[in-house]
Amino acid sequence: MHTRRHFLKTVILGATAGPSVLGCREGTAPGPSPSAAATAAARETRLRGDSFETCHAVRDGQALASAEVAASHDVVIVGGGPSGLASAHLLRDRDLLLLEKEDAWGGNCILDEWQGVKISTGGAFYTESEAEVIALFAEIGAKGMKITGNDSLVIDGRPVTGFFQDGANELPFAQNVRDDFRRSREDMLKLLAQRKPEELDRVSFAELLRDYDPTLTRFWDRFGPSNWGGEAKDTSGYIGAEAYTWAGGIDDPRWTFPGGMAGGAQALADWLKPKLGERMRSGAAVYRIEREKQGAVVRYLQHGEPRAVRARVVIVALPKFYVQHVVPGLPAAQLAAMQACRYAPFATFNVCLNSPGPEPAYDNWFLDTPFTDFIPADWVIHAGKGPKQRKTALTVYHPLPEARRKELLVDPMVLEMADAVAEHLERHFPGTLAKIAEIRVYRRGHPMSISTPGRIQLAKRASAPFGPVLFANTDSIATVSSFDGAYTAARDAAERARTLLRA
Repeated sequence: MHTRRHFLKTVILGATAGPSVLGCREGTAPGPSPSAAATAAARETRLRGDSFETCHAVRDGQALASAEVAASHDVVIVGGGPSGLASAHLLRDRDLLLLEKEDAWGGNCILDEWQGVKISTGGAFYTESEAEVIALFAEIGAKGMKITGNDSLVIDGRPVTGFFQDGANELPFAQNVRDDFRRSREDMLKLLAQRKPEELDRVSFAELLRDYDPTLTRFWDRFGPSNWGGEAKDTSGYIGAEAYTWAGGIDDPRWTFPGGMAGGAQALADWLKPKLGERMRSGAAVYRIEREKQGAVVRYLQHGEPRAVRARVVIVALPKFYVQHVVPGLPAAQLAAMQACRYAPFATFNVCLNSPGPEPAYDNWFLDTPFTDFIPADWVIHAGKGPKQRKTALTVYHPLPEARRKELLVDPMVLEMADAVAEHLERHFPGTLAKIAEIRVYRRGHPMSISTPGRIQLAKRASAPFGPVLFANTDSIATVSSFDGAYTAARDAAERARTLLRA
C-alpha cells in the first residue's frame, strides 16, 4: 500500500467539478521519509470530474421533481460533448435547444489550463484522413496544428520510436519479439485488405494475436484501454487490426490543438454560443425523455430546478448506459443491446511541472506502469524543443478495469493513484518528481465505450431510432471513441432529424 510519501499536502477541490474545498489532508501514514526535493516542493493534487448526482438518482429509481411543459422546439439535443455540439452545428438553422448537465462544454474533451499551459482532460488528436472533422474546424475557424514525429514505447526509461517498423530493431527484446512487432503490422494490414470488417469484428483481437510473442499482446493490452477501453481479449478483431493503420503515428498524419481535442470542442462551443444564446444551456441534467405521438417531452433539472420542454425531435447525445434509464418504453431488443454496451472508467492526471520534464515523443507508452501513456501538453507547439525555463505539463492517461470503477468515487484512492503516477514517472525519468508543482485529476466513470467483439452490430441495434428520439454518441458508431466518431454519429442523427421535421 502506498504511504503517500510525496504529496505531503493534498487539497481536494470540487470532487464533482464544483469549486468548494472539501478537505485538506496531511500525509501522516508511516513509511520512508520523503526526499529533500519532495519535501521542498510539497505537492498539491486537484480532483475534478463529472457530476453524477442526478445520473445516480435516475439509475437508482429515485423520484425527481417535475414541471409543466413551458416551451416547444423543433429539436432538443441532450448532451454537450462533441456529438451534441456537432449536432447543434449541423442543425443550427432550426429552432433547437442544447442541454448539458455540466457547467463546461466538451464532454470527454473539456479544456483545462494551468499557469498559461492549456491541458487536456480527454481526447488527444484527429487524423488527416478524417475529412469531415477537418472541414468542420475549417468552417468554424479553428486552426489545428500538425503533430510532429511518431510515438515511443518506453522500456526502463529508454524510448523507442517507430516500434512497428524499423524502430523495432531498437527494442530491448529478443530478436523474435522484435520481428513480431514488425511482422504483425504487415500481417494485419494484409488481413484488413482481404477480409470484411464484419468478419473481423466477430473475433477478438487476442485471437488474431495468438501466433505472435505474448509481448505484443502486452503492448495492445496497454494501448487498447487508453484508446477504445479494452484489452485485446475484449477488443473487436476489426478495431485492433485497423489500429495498425494509425497507432504510433505511422501512416495517418495527426493534428490537434493546444489542450488536445478539448481545444477543438471549446472552439466549437464558442462558435455556437452567439448563435444559440440562451438556447445553449449548461447545468441542465436531463432525467427523462417521454416519447409522444408527435414528438417527445424532455424533463431536466436546471441547477436543481425542474424544467420541461416539448420537441418534435430529440437527439440524445449521451452514452447508452444512461440512455436506457431515461428513455422509457424502448423495444426489448434495443434495451438489451444498450445494456450489453460496456464502458471503461478513466482518470486523466495532468502533472504540472515548473520546468520541462520528459518529452521523448508525442505519445509515450509503457508496459510496467499503472498508467498507460503520457503526452507532453505543449508537444504540438514545441515538439520537445521548447525553452528550458518554461512551465509545462504531462497529460497522463490512466484507464481502469471495469471492476475498479468505484475507486474513482473514493478521493483517497484517487490520490494514491496520483502518487503512484509521480513515482513511476520518477522511476523511468529521474528528476521528474522535483519539478512537479501540482497534479490535476479529471475522473470519469463511463466515458469510453469498449470496442468489444461484435461492436458493429451491437452499435447498430442500440442506436436504432425510437420514433422521434434519435441517438448520437461515439457508442453509436462501429469505430473507436474519437472526435471523428462523435461527428459521424451527429451527422447521421442530424440527417434523420431533418427527414422527420419534413414529414
